Amino acid sequence: MANTEINNLKIGEWFAAGGMAAVISGIKNIWNEVAELDSALTDLKKTTDATEAELKAFCFTSNDTAKQIGVPTAEIINAAAAWSRLGYSIKDAAALAKNSAILASISPDLNIGQAVDGLATSLKAFKIEAGDSLDGVISKINVIGNTKALNNGTIVDILTNSASAMAAGNNTLEQTIALGTAAAEITGNAGEAGNALKSVSMRIRGIDEDTGQFSESLDNLKETIYDLTGVSVMQDANTYKSTYDILKQISDVWNTLAGKAQAETLEALFGKEQTDAGNTILSNFDSAENAMVSMARSAGNAMEAMNGIFDSVDYKLNRLKETGVGIGQNLFGGDDMKASIDILNKFAEAVDFLTGKLGLFGTVGAGLGIGAFIQNLDWLKCRAAKIA
Repeated sequence: MANTEINNLKIGEWFAAGGMAAVISGIKNIWNEVAELDSALTDLKKTTDATEAELKAFCFTSNDTAKQIGVPTAEIINAAAAWSRLGYSIKDAAALAKNSAILASISPDLNIGQAVDGLATSLKAFKIEAGDSLDGVISKINVIGNTKALNNGTIVDILTNSASAMAAGNNTLEQTIALGTAAAEITGNAGEAGNALKSVSMRIRGIDEDTGQFSESLDNLKETIYDLTGVSVMQDANTYKSTYDILKQISDVWNTLAGKAQAETLEALFGKEQTDAGNTILSNFDSAENAMVSMARSAGNAMEAMNGIFDSVDYKLNRLKETGVGIGQNLFGGDDMKASIDILNKFAEAVDFLTGKLGLFGTVGAGLGIGAFIQNLDWLKCRAAKIA
């Protein structure tokens, strides 16, 4: 009987010690998260002229965003730092970081860094305002990724590779995505599709796709295309038609051309390396036109996709985790971090000593005394009041 009582006491001691250890471990995990945020915020400070007050407010806002989207708070801050490095204000960087997280969340084949890169390329090339990034870019990408035989990551890769050249060729974001879709949904090769768009948009304007310089060998390309297809690449004496419109008009007569004329047209437009992708676009132009229709009706598509994510287990777990990070920000952010760590270390050492020397009941009694002591700590009262 005595042995049973002793064993029960030992089990009780284990539970008491284990419970305290779990509390300490939980607090340490929260501190680690807060420390990661502090590191991310330090990086952001290097890229922005925002005031200290604005940065602190942004840090808390980032946690709110992370809970809304279901991603780590540090990812939001790091994404904002990336946007800030591109010259955006702290306000625009915060909005773009949120939208980058949305693009990554609805695109299983994209991480947030890739989402930032793809979105940044599109905004810069097509001169789209930050406030239009959600429906002006992301919804258009997502509606095509959901309705065509390719995914969001493929579309982003195409844009990353071709957006600058296509914009210079008088194309819109929608026209670029549409042409890329016509090529990639057949070949499944985003790199080939992007290179084909880059080549054709540059060659039409007499620019060598390898050097980026005007090429005398392409000087007569306008006449060559007209002679082969009857389509002019010029809107007027000084303005090129968009690449999309040129290819659309050629696709209308494509099946009437002889095989030799088709081959010469493809090589003239796309160069020797990209003729297969070019032929796919011209033969599959209905897909480009359908994509244009889908994108014209895509407003709200990105958030509709997010609504489906909100009910997932992963989202709910991430939201719960980031709520814990928010509590950590409230309790241990800023100047309190080092003091709090010192106090926890002392507390952990005391628990280690007590469980070793006093056993279960002594530990519980001492724990009550420590609890009373902590209740009198002014800094903890102040921090707790923030959450109350």
